[in-house]
Amino acid sequence: MRLSSLLFAAVLTLSTAAACAPAAEPSDPPPAGAGTAAAAQRTWEANRPAAYAYGLEISCFCIHRGQYAVEARNGQITSVRDAATGQPAEASRVEWIITVDRLFEVIGQASQAGTPVRAEYHPQLGYPVEAEVGMLADDSGTLYRITNLRAL
Repeated sequence: MRLSSLLFAAVLTLSTAAACAPAAEPSDPPPAGAGTAAAAQRTWEANRPAAYAYGLEISCFCIHRGQYAVEARNGQITSVRDAATGQPAEASRVEWIITVDRLFEVIGQASQAGTPVRAEYHPQLGYPVEAEVGMLADDSGTLYRITNLRAL
């Protein structure tokens, strides 16, 4: 009986504290990297280089997971290497490597289909620095991370 009274008191205290917490002001700026995919894509399209290189990490319950060094020119993948060894990536994995533009397409298609999507975008260039499509927690998703994007 005493334990349930203590539990009730703890829940009541936590709910009261949560209710009294100050709400964010509507004018508060969004966290860095937050924003809509459409706005980020417009930023990317206005700033994307014709040729660029980037690191791509794919996390999933799949064969193509890994870390890659990728080069793209005129919207097409031109080179995919294993990030750890520098050797060309296996053909079975290369077919799953995507450009930044293709990642925006994947995000948009998943959102339209009602698939959960969580993404963060580069504040100046707009490309997705991290995008989880589906849910890794239940082995139904893929996490993409783009690092060190630079013009060639």
